[in-house]
Amino acid sequence: MLNPERNRRCLDIASARQWLAEGAPISDVLTMLEVRHRFELSSADCRTYAVEILWATQRAIRAPKPTLNSHRKEAHHALA
Repeated sequence: MLNPERNRRCLDIASARQWLAEGAPISDVLTMLEVRHRFELSSADCRTYAVEILWATQRAIRAPKPTLNSHRKEAHHALA
């Protein structure tokens, strides 16, 4: 079953990530997220939600990317 709140968060993180990748200032991304949900949440909740999305986006951007372990291949060929 689909979870609308999870879908909303995923969409907002993707949007924030795209805006940041395109060079938008963090303040503009924060405003975009607040305005997007201004009729669903109170003003304080909009700000809190937007900040949480920005934190999640920054964690996702900074997370180390999985890499292939090329050392195993090199070690295998070194023994041959």
